[in-house]
Amino acid sequence: MKQNKVDLVLLGCFLLALVAYVLIFGSAFLELPLNISPWHQFLLLSFHLVPAFFLQLLVCHMTGSVWRLALPPAMFLVPALVFALCTGGQLLGWVLAGFWCIAPLLGCALGWLVWGAVLLARRLRRPGP
Repeated sequence: MKQNKVDLVLLGCFLLALVAYVLIFGSAFLELPLNISPWHQFLLLSFHLVPAFFLQLLVCHMTGSVWRLALPPAMFLVPALVFALCTGGQLLGWVLAGFWCIAPLLGCALGWLVWGAVLLARRLRRPGP
């Protein structure tokens, strides 16, 4: 029962962060020509760390194969690599793929760190034999 509640909270946080990012992204293109403030540019390049973080925590919290932990980073890496390779391997393609990929990968890494800290705290709290 407790795991289902935690899963629902993580899913809700993920969905709220995803909706917020979609709104941030969409608001950048409301008026043409594009005149995006530096703060808005920062949010466009970094806020998708938050939904990736909650998605990674949700996946870590689920039971099953260890390979599931690689799914969220793969969701970002595979399309980024395909995009970079479709640009003919040009430097600009790799830079754009990196800009798109760095924040969510950091979110996934942060999710792994938080999950590892939770597991370590549980083991330390558990009384010894």
